[in-house]
Amino acid sequence: FELFAIDRLRVLKGISDGLSRGKRPEEMEKLVSELWKAHMRHQDPAETLNKDIISHFVLRLVYCRTEELRKWFLSMENTLFRYRFRLESPESQRLLMSEFQLPYKALPHSEFEAVKDKLSQVARSIGQSASVESVFFKVPFEEVPDLVASRRVFLSKGYAYVAMSQVVSLVVTQFRCNISKALVLTNRKWTATIKEQEKDRLTPIVEALSNAYFGPDYSQPNDATEISPKDIDQLARTSFPLCMRHMLEKVRHLKSYVHDLPFDQVI
Repeated sequence: FELFAIDRLRVLKGISDGLSRGKRPEEMEKLVSELWKAHMRHQDPAETLNKDIISHFVLRLVYCRTEELRKWFLSMENTLFRYRFRLESPESQRLLMSEFQLPYKALPHSEFEAVKDKLSQVARSIGQSASVESVFFKVPFEEVPDLVASRRVFLSKGYAYVAMSQVVSLVVTQFRCNISKALVLTNRKWTATIKEQEKDRLTPIVEALSNAYFGPDYSQPNDATEISPKDIDQLARTSFPLCMRHMLEKVRHLKSYVHDLPFDQVI
């Protein structure tokens, strides 16, 4: 229960760190893949699936308890799902779409031909090949806000024409909606019964996990991290923020200025 949750939490914390550092989408895709392999993979595929399911539902319990916790968990799980979906094969993507029971059907050939030129213009504007894909979905534009905001879809009469390669936006929207509702229901169940019933067993674990820290341990002394005066110049160039580098230069300038003054002026 706890160990599976901790491993998944390491993945989500890593995603949060990557987003806060402003990593590009291709960098985030690589990061998610590496985090998943490092913390969630198992030699037995069945055990990997088991760990995936259990850890997700444990963290639902952990992060359902406040609005702030729910918001963070929803955002991180949504990002994790987005990149995991993109790493799946087209066949697996279609299977996931059917499991979500999305109410969308592929655009009929006659309608596709009617808007094909417009779709080609959009493809060229975002740097894709002029030959567009043949499978598109016609959906209400408000269901793919990320594609609309980045101008990556053709819009007409309130509908967005979403290519198969962009269908992740549709699935992610449905995924986010499902998880958001589930977190609210889990919170009600936790508050009403689970918290009290499990006060001597699971409640302490659940309440501690949301505050768990998985960064480096700075509590113990480490000889390798000791800094001597001779290291300052190198560290200033590689690690100091601009304000600290500026202050260091001013202090050195002041030191050399005072050193050159006659002794009576210094006094």
